Amino acid sequence: MKAIIPFKKKNAKSRLSPLLSQSEREMLAECMLEDVIRALKGSVVDKYEVLTEGSLNEAINGAIHRTQEPMLVIMPDLPLIQPRHINEIVSANADVVIAPGKGGGTNALFLREPRRFKVDYCQASFLNHLGIARDAGMSVYIYDSFFVSTDMDEPEDLVELLIHGKGAAALYLREIGVALSTTSGRVGVKKR
Repeated sequence: MKAIIPFKKKNAKSRLSPLLSQSEREMLAECMLEDVIRALKGSVVDKYEVLTEGSLNEAINGAIHRTQEPMLVIMPDLPLIQPRHINEIVSANADVVIAPGKGGGTNALFLREPRRFKVDYCQASFLNHLGIARDAGMSVYIYDSFFVSTDMDEPEDLVELLIHGKGAAALYLREIGVALSTTSGRVGVKKR
């Protein structure tokens, strides 16, 4: 079984720019990718490929249509994901397993028969993928997990990483002085 991870380092995570510089965001992106790869290596997935070329949809669709075996598409900004989450996703009894992200995104997508599917990561990709699977007559399972739904897009997302993270991304944030802040009554982040 193969996993593919679409990854863009250059000017990564631009929505974190109020808190982190471009070089810090790029390093954080690499650390999060490292955390995702570590989770994959501890799972039943036996090979993975990092896609760095082309647009998101083009790269993923190209990869899934070149394979005959079941495939997991996983986003690189899921530093809280663990091997057990991956194992649960790929063992679900459905043609398509969708792990939604916040705001209508798709953080992980397992395709038992990849050639029958075409991804669409525009706008509310969770709804897009649900519709694509149903239009193709494929069974769907929605994988509900706080850790898998928690991607790192906005500064407030980093709160969860600092609280729950144990991998390279959480360590990196602490090394560059990003810490929890409770000055406004709600937990946020600040940079020393």
